[in-house]
Amino acid sequence: MTDVVTNDTLNLDEKVSVKNLCNWDVYFSRINSVGDVKIAAKGQVRLSREEIQSQVYNGNKLFVGKDNNGSHARLFVEDQPTRVLLGFENETEKQKILTKEYLTEIFKIKAKKEFENTIQSNVQTQAEKFAVIQFAKETKFNDLAKVKFLEEYTGYTMEDEIK
Repeated sequence: MTDVVTNDTLNLDEKVSVKNLCNWDVYFSRINSVGDVKIAAKGQVRLSREEIQSQVYNGNKLFVGKDNNGSHARLFVEDQPTRVLLGFENETEKQKILTKEYLTEIFKIKAKKEFENTIQSNVQTQAEKFAVIQFAKETKFNDLAKVKFLEEYTGYTMEDEIK
């Protein structure tokens, strides 16, 4: 059993890595100090746990995603104890984000309808839609029926310029 993570057991001043899952730069204003944060496309920065916690408690959608529990977020906190503290994960459930590993598993699905349903339930934001098309391009995915579905669902084509 994992120990319960609380503000008392974690150093909130410690900096942890935050990764931008988008293929474009993201910006947000700091809450606990002056200035803005810029995270380059697919890049990462180190922020204090206190700043991350403040961003989450203030509802920054880049962190909290679509459900305020980190699902489909654009930024991923790479420190697992911090994700537990924020309520994004627990002992049985991981934060729901779209990774290359997960996309690899999705793209192995043979049945067209199952593939479509899995994409629709796991690819919901513009960032995720762009990422799935980028993944299809990078892996040279060539199932015509599935490619047509992806283009229709995401609004991007396989010919769109990779950035």
